[in-house]
Amino acid sequence: MPPVLQRVLDVTAAIALTAALMLVIVGINAFLMSRGGSFAGFRVWYAFIGRPDILGTMVLTALVTFGYVFWQQRRRPRL
Repeated sequence: MPPVLQRVLDVTAAIALTAALMLVIVGINAFLMSRGGSFAGFRVWYAFIGRPDILGTMVLTALVTFGYVFWQQRRRPRL
């Protein structure tokens, strides 16, 4: 697998894990606080995740994190 494709997959995995964690947090919160149960939490999560500013923040965070890790690995001496 080309290194660029591996980086793209890493960024995509980080975004998916962030979205899944937010689903758990919002779902538990909605289940505990509302009468609608966890399905109401899914609707709140879906509305939250669908916002372009939230998606942009998740993508930017993943790209910066992986860029920093990649940069740090290049600076280390190879043994």
